[in-house]
Amino acid sequence: GFESLLAVDADLPAAQEVTGTTVTASNVIDELGKVVDAIPTAVYTQEGAHIYVAVNVWKAYKRALGGFGTSGLGAAGFDGKGNNQDINLEYFDGIKVVPAFGMSDNTMIASYRDNFYFGTGLIADHNEVKVIDMADIDGSKNVRFIMRYTAGVQYSNVEDIVTYGIVNAVN
Repeated sequence: GFESLLAVDADLPAAQEVTGTTVTASNVIDELGKVVDAIPTAVYTQEGAHIYVAVNVWKAYKRALGGFGTSGLGAAGFDGKGNNQDINLEYFDGIKVVPAFGMSDNTMIASYRDNFYFGTGLIADHNEVKVIDMADIDGSKNVRFIMRYTAGVQYSNVEDIVTYGIVNAVN
């Protein structure tokens, strides 16, 4: 996915490659801050600017906001409710934080939403879509689908991306 593409893109500015560490509730605020500090002004002010985070980063952020991290956030959680709460984690320093299921632990990618694409190749000969009505086979009211196709991800402007914890082998 995106991590693999960014790890070999020589055009990714070195100043926008933040060195990662193991993210915990006690350091997640500082580590997110490093990502925000590396975001170019043109990206920071874009509508749709996001920080996509691995699930472990998301969990650490949630715990830190609950008051169970360090950084002077308190020990009793938000509004004294302890860890029995659901905290709105939508933003960090004005940028939307989004959990990206499938990202490697301790990684983050910041950019604007429209910089990322998912594409499919549906017109090739090896693509196939079939619908199988199971009523004639087993009498059920189920329908099964078979889909074979190619797909991939890409970004349009690597200069507008900040990475955290993704080692770029060519820079």
